[in-house]
Amino acid sequence: MNASDALPTGASHLTDCHLCPFHCGTRRATATGVCRVGAVSYVASEMLHHGEEELLRPAHAIFFSGCTARCQFCTAARYAFNPVYGSPVTAAQLAARIVQRQAEGARSICFIGGDPTPHIPLILATVALLGARRTIPTVFNSNFYLTDAALDLLAGAIDIYLPDLKFGPATGAQSCGEAIGGMPDYWNVVTGAIARVARLGKQVIVRHLLMPGHFACCTAPALTWLATQPTVQVSLLTQYLAPAHAHGALAATLGAAEVAEARRLALALGLQLVR
Repeated sequence: MNASDALPTGASHLTDCHLCPFHCGTRRATATGVCRVGAVSYVASEMLHHGEEELLRPAHAIFFSGCTARCQFCTAARYAFNPVYGSPVTAAQLAARIVQRQAEGARSICFIGGDPTPHIPLILATVALLGARRTIPTVFNSNFYLTDAALDLLAGAIDIYLPDLKFGPATGAQSCGEAIGGMPDYWNVVTGAIARVARLGKQVIVRHLLMPGHFACCTAPALTWLATQPTVQVSLLTQYLAPAHAHGALAATLGAAEVAEARRLALALGLQLVR
């Protein structure tokens, strides 16, 4: 279904939310779910952004407030963990700004966060309102900790998927996905979602953030799994910056040797690397 057809179902998640695996349901209506996003979406900032992958830039980057994850090293915590940071926005306002940025030279429309998943109802309404005025691709840049219901809604509205695959396949409370990212059953949810959109034939670029001390537990298994997805492109992110409150391995600086090791493995696996 296209964005217009998906609008009623999308809007239902504003009062009974099942867009991510936390299934907060009716808590969405009172902004008391895990992400604490309510019925109104807030945008922390938006801009023509030159830091995305080459095929996307300059991108019209739209940074939504609020996130379904709680990554301990998040550099965007001021708005990722504060869902009312910035300005409230309507679909009409966002569509008008997209048209403006498109005229200014944007080559893509990147819905980012925080995480854009809680804002899918607004994204659908915006894309539907844009209609034929939109001449550049939509990009869903997400932690991809979402449900099949969310992916069903996005299918007719998103042209390029830009998911993160940060953490490895360990499970349980001490796994990286849960202990560091705050996302139970992380690996099964995220790899399942990536595999699903790849099967749809959409362009998929998976980002993997290299983290100090996490080659064996996260990088090696993530890249090895990505090699089983031949249509997926991979973007290795090397800009890890430890926040002041980080501890253990995550308090360290990402070393050149760790970056080189990851690149060697990616090349050995035959991954399609993009920059």
